[in-house]
Amino acid sequence: MIEKRTGRQTAKAAEETRQEILVAAADLFSDKGYAAVSLRAISEQAGVSHTLIRHHFGSKLQIWQHICDCMHQHFQDYTNQLVAEQAKDLSSRHKLFDLLIRLLAKLQVDSRPIRLLHDAVNNEQELFEYFLEEEAQVRDIIDNLVKECHQQGYLIHFNIGELKWLLTVFATSSATLAPILAKPYPGKTDEYCQLKSWQMFSRLLASQLEIAEHDIPQPKHLSELVIKTAPCSFVVNKEEQEKTT
Repeated sequence: MIEKRTGRQTAKAAEETRQEILVAAADLFSDKGYAAVSLRAISEQAGVSHTLIRHHFGSKLQIWQHICDCMHQHFQDYTNQLVAEQAKDLSSRHKLFDLLIRLLAKLQVDSRPIRLLHDAVNNEQELFEYFLEEEAQVRDIIDNLVKECHQQGYLIHFNIGELKWLLTVFATSSATLAPILAKPYPGKTDEYCQLKSWQMFSRLLASQLEIAEHDIPQPKHLSELVIKTAPCSFVVNKEEQEKTT
């Protein structure tokens, strides 16, 4: 049985406790949904007292919002890094194609953001509206590339909102409808099924952007398309702690 921590803490210990609470809550919210998770469940998972959770965050909603803030920031940083690593001489359509297929791969490898979004849609309106607040920088990057493609005669059957919807549908379905996705591929692993879903999205997008077959990546694992970057801020210390224990 985990002995729960209570009482006063040093600044370093307090920050570690906050991060452990967020890691535990993120896993629980992703797996079970916001409504089914109590502060007591988070307390048990994190190995801290109910009082400490109240002290650090105040409420379950505040924990959920803080997790979303961290994920939004991580998504913005990740998108910026993807753009920074693209070849400068790529056309707008190739840049957009590369960006979207890599974002989908990222969301399939780590489905927690999509699971939180899916839960928010089926939960309180406050959660849904909070989660959908896009980072202006990410929105502008994608919107500008789509507009440039439209001006050049590409992607004419999709407006910006429809393209984002398509990305969301593929990411959400592979995360929340795994048994249905597996139907066409009996006996195959979840990883294989996710890869096939990613390939369907890539081919569909390539047809609209007139991307040649040889320019579509052929990864054996989706993780090959995920660039190395710092994880969500509250996950970093957990991983470092695991390495030292």
